[in-house]
Amino acid sequence: YGKINPELKVPAFTVGGQNIAESLVIIEYVNDRFPEKNLLPQDPLKRAYIRYFIEFFSTKINSEFFKYLFNYKGEKAFENYEKNVSEAFERFNELLVQQSSSGPYFLGNEYSLADIAIAPFVARILGFNKLFLDGYEFEALKKYPRITEFFTGVLSRPSFNETYCGDQAYIDILAKKFNVVKQ
Repeated sequence: YGKINPELKVPAFTVGGQNIAESLVIIEYVNDRFPEKNLLPQDPLKRAYIRYFIEFFSTKINSEFFKYLFNYKGEKAFENYEKNVSEAFERFNELLVQQSSSGPYFLGNEYSLADIAIAPFVARILGFNKLFLDGYEFEALKKYPRITEFFTGVLSRPSFNETYCGDQAYIDILAKKFNVVKQ
């Protein structure tokens, strides 16, 4: 695998003898390769909003999840995880509503790169909370129906479900690869 991707990031694949790694780079390649699928709208402003939404989720929500994941035994680790992700969800909701007051996707009924990029991480966070944190749910999921609608929409796509390993398999990977073990 190191020959395909020296950084050892996943996913990676080879096309035309060239190696491509990192999920966002791969889905942007797929969009460029198959533009008729319209994963990015023609409107440059909407394209920018999609990119910002992905960046926001990655830096404000997903990063907090991984911070907690690798320090879950630390003092106040759960409290910080809960607080920081909940605060980020407030802005996340604003970004969703700014694009469309209803879903099921970021752009309303239009499935886009934003949905594809974020869905796997949403599944991992919710699956981790369910199995590792005894079903813990962020208050924001109760407070902001647009977030719940978005999560339900992206996680119920057949294309997502055909490729997701499942919550328990993800927890098993964390245990094996990173020694994350439920207390």
